[in-house]
Amino acid sequence: MSHCSCHDKPQHSLLPAAYRILSITRHTPLEWNFRVAVDFPAHWGQFVEVSLPRVGEAPISVSDCGDGWIDLLIRNVGKVTSALFTLKEGDNVWLRGCYGNGYPVDTLRHKPLLVVAGGTGVAPVKGLMRYFVENPQEIGQLDMILGYKNRDCVLYKEEMAAWRGKHNLVFTLDEGEADDCYQIGRVTDRLADMALSDIDTMQAIVVGPPIMITFTVKCCCKKG
Repeated sequence: MSHCSCHDKPQHSLLPAAYRILSITRHTPLEWNFRVAVDFPAHWGQFVEVSLPRVGEAPISVSDCGDGWIDLLIRNVGKVTSALFTLKEGDNVWLRGCYGNGYPVDTLRHKPLLVVAGGTGVAPVKGLMRYFVENPQEIGQLDMILGYKNRDCVLYKEEMAAWRGKHNLVFTLDEGEADDCYQIGRVTDRLADMALSDIDTMQAIVVGPPIMITFTVKCCCKKG
């Protein structure tokens, strides 16, 4: 399964349409997850344009999806997102899309996969990680390094806590104290120390700030 199939109602991807908010999960004061009922197919790695009438529009990544719904992790940083944070379950948002190609899931299957993501960059790859965690027979070794500023910024805490015993999942923090769950330092520090198997066939997905991506790619190249 490389995408999340929904209903077959035709959808013109250039025109916004109203969709109902099913639930809102407050991960941090600034980052909320909006689960929205939809009638169009979505793929992990795609995005939609989210809008409100007379307010504006913003591109938001699909963080996860299922039959008849998509999850949108939204950070409150501007006019449109501030207006979205005034909504409640049952209200409507306007969507158009999905856009983008999504992740090449068929290419990733049965190979070792490295995922490195930072901050809200975790959201665009969250659904893909969940799929492979729940379907380990479809992936080789799965290594995940997720970096945040501090503990208060960590997303999907409860869900990802259950992943740690199934695959190699490392959380890094820029600030705070280390413990059994969190390490202090940059994602590249942890990547440099990590023992990776089958490096010749390993696939890598890196999502985050440009500076993080640059140094992560350099670190990957050094490891082969």
